[in-house]
Amino acid sequence: MFKTGNGIGRAARYCYEALAAQGLRPVATDTSLLLDQAVTLASVPLAQLPLARHGTLILFANPPEIERCLFALGLRRWHDWRIIGAWAWETPTAPASWKRQTAYVSEIWSPSRFCSKAFSAAYDRPVITVPHWVPQRRQAGYRGTSGNSALSILTVADAHSSLERKNPLAAVNIFRSAFPHAPNIHFTIKCRNLSAYPEYASRLRDAIGSDSRISLIEGTLTDEEHEELIMGADILLSPHRSEGFGLNLAEAMSLGKCVVATAWSGNLEYMSQENAALIPCVTVPVQDSTGVYPAIPGDRWAQPDIQEGARLLRRLAASPQLRQSLGSAAQASLRRTLRPETYLQALGWE
Repeated sequence: MFKTGNGIGRAARYCYEALAAQGLRPVATDTSLLLDQAVTLASVPLAQLPLARHGTLILFANPPEIERCLFALGLRRWHDWRIIGAWAWETPTAPASWKRQTAYVSEIWSPSRFCSKAFSAAYDRPVITVPHWVPQRRQAGYRGTSGNSALSILTVADAHSSLERKNPLAAVNIFRSAFPHAPNIHFTIKCRNLSAYPEYASRLRDAIGSDSRISLIEGTLTDEEHEELIMGADILLSPHRSEGFGLNLAEAMSLGKCVVATAWSGNLEYMSQENAALIPCVTVPVQDSTGVYPAIPGDRWAQPDIQEGARLLRRLAASPQLRQSLGSAAQASLRRTLRPETYLQALGWE
């Protein structure tokens, strides 16, 4: 999945970079063309999977796609490969429909304890928590906006990952509640695959209305363009209902950005009151109008507090020093906690 523009593709590319940085010679083999998901140029060199009876494969793909990927890669049951499924799931209850795919993997890597708990309860494969490494290619991204200078707020979503879960509609409501009349504050919504969900897209555009301060960007960005988009923002806003890990959040923090995010799910394993602004929430039953997440009895996700989110935005807008402090703390903490050595430890190759 190295050519995909979603979080799975970026996670795969980061894993490759981390292994290479540790002195290994990983081989990156792409399956995104097979799955009709190749939308961007790979930032790592691609090659065919080596023809061997033994080896280790870290497969970044959603479980329903695994069988097709393994067949296309030429792996068969008589090959003695260690096949690792790099999976994520964003609610406390993993889907029963994925249980069949566990037969194809030796173990499951999940990016957070939040995900691992769901997988361990549902499946009979070993589950190892392997947080994504996020390369820090730049210095802290504090832009120093103050006074009458424009403040830029960003939210990022992929509609195929569930617009109800990513919750850009709540982000619009938070922004407009925080700043009903502030011409020098701008809000950008970056959303892939929005046209695939016309009902939600209509609701989102209705919420934006004629507010010229709000920009909606669709389409797919390269890794470099994605990084530039984050670098151009002062604040990343994520009133998500749930995150398995929250790669966009970690990427922004690694760039020294101030992040405002829901205080629930996998992102709390690297976020705290010391390095981010956390939106309080309550949990509610999962109801996904886009159909991405099934209605599983007892499954829950967060309902972020819109007014508290607005209050946090106003506080951060009024204090460049607080934004800089949180951004610097975020970058420093991720440098300590999200490390490339984690993959080697999980492989047992230290």
